[in-house]
Amino acid sequence: MNKLLLKNGKLVDDKGIYKNDLLIEGEKIVASKKRGSFSSLEKDSKLEFIDLQGKYLFPGIIDAHTHYSLYSRGTVSADDFYKGSIAAAAGGVTTIIDYIDFPEDGDFKRAFKERSKQAEDSIIDYSFHQVIEDFDQNISKKLEDLKEIALASIKIFTTYKKAGYMLDKELYADLFKRLKELKILPTVHAEDDALIQELEAVYKKRNLTEPAVHPAVRASLAEKLAVIELGDAALKTNIPIYIVHLSSADGNQAVKYLREKGVDIYTETAPHYLMLDNSLLKGEDSQLYFMTPPLRSSYDNQKLWEAVSRNEIQIFATDHCAFTKEQKFQSASAFDILPGIPGTETLLALMYSYGVGRNYISLEKMIEMLSVNPAKIFGLYPQKGSLQVGSDADLTIFDPDLEKKLTADNLHSAAKYSPYSNFQVKGYPVITIRRGEIIFSKKSRAEKGSGRFIPAQTSSLFS
Repeated sequence: MNKLLLKNGKLVDDKGIYKNDLLIEGEKIVASKKRGSFSSLEKDSKLEFIDLQGKYLFPGIIDAHTHYSLYSRGTVSADDFYKGSIAAAAGGVTTIIDYIDFPEDGDFKRAFKERSKQAEDSIIDYSFHQVIEDFDQNISKKLEDLKEIALASIKIFTTYKKAGYMLDKELYADLFKRLKELKILPTVHAEDDALIQELEAVYKKRNLTEPAVHPAVRASLAEKLAVIELGDAALKTNIPIYIVHLSSADGNQAVKYLREKGVDIYTETAPHYLMLDNSLLKGEDSQLYFMTPPLRSSYDNQKLWEAVSRNEIQIFATDHCAFTKEQKFQSASAFDILPGIPGTETLLALMYSYGVGRNYISLEKMIEMLSVNPAKIFGLYPQKGSLQVGSDADLTIFDPDLEKKLTADNLHSAAKYSPYSNFQVKGYPVITIRRGEIIFSKKSRAEKGSGRFIPAQTSSLFS
């Protein structure tokens, strides 16, 4: 069994920042003690050690919202699980949580098996959320299978009715009641479809279809309305609810309103809603900044950072959905551009440089939002998201002084571009360790398919 000693680092987790040495045997953390405590072991020929020289040691970063190998509008996203996981590992990410498409017959076991087959090339570990687009007696019964295949959460859409993703709002109450019985967490893409369809008709009638109209059609009011409607349904059922990719000040105001009413509501936001604004949709490369929900104003950016500072948002995630430039430029219409951008690889560096670096959050809080909270909320803790003895040795070694300009050439997504090109960061991951194995250090070192599915326990939000 391989042994690895990480010494002279600054460990950062939900307990704080402390100067310990960490001993790994096989895939697990087996000891964490004050610096120098393992000096007698360094004579062991079977021991490998890394002198961190004061660098930070984080529990492996978890991106709780990714879309690898996503089929959309007749094409497939550029990052499959192998390419996407290499990019993730290069950014210090050791686990992602992706999605399983809804099986209309409710055969969740088959859908899980098919999606797992796609994921088996990953070099990092993974779990899944199950998408739900309908609810009846058959699906209600088969939701029990999600517990058997160890999924902790489902996702519903309040938009994309034309594409068939949207769950009828008349089904919220019965679905939430059943999810509460099973202790399965509902996560939600929250945008009011009726308002969006009404606005879309107005803009199309006026022949206004350029990318810049996207934020007007998918207005922040649509997010606010959907969040409130879902929160009210969750309150009646007394179930926790989680809003994915919160994008606007209006959306966050709705969340605060619901919390005051007693709703147990949690949110994630993404770096692009904190750092990019809708002026980018007016440029010649506007398609490269196109996602749903759309980019908002710089005012929204600031208000979301303030919400992060006030602990009103629980998780940073990316909604990584990478398409190549060729795919993105297939259309110039706001109603046809493939939505999605690459993001997992730059998640940690951006949140450190622009979150911690600009004093919006502490280092410890950043790790809560990038590792501890995703693990707890989605049932992976303490196997993931922890530096405690017995946890998986998923670790990110981070150099706070390493400066880097982000470019397509030094990033790894198959999209071959980044919406953060030319962003300057100070602080970058230098070694990524997954279950005791160094999987990235200057280049990928992991065997294709060495990642694993991680069974999820019940979300901490039900405890």
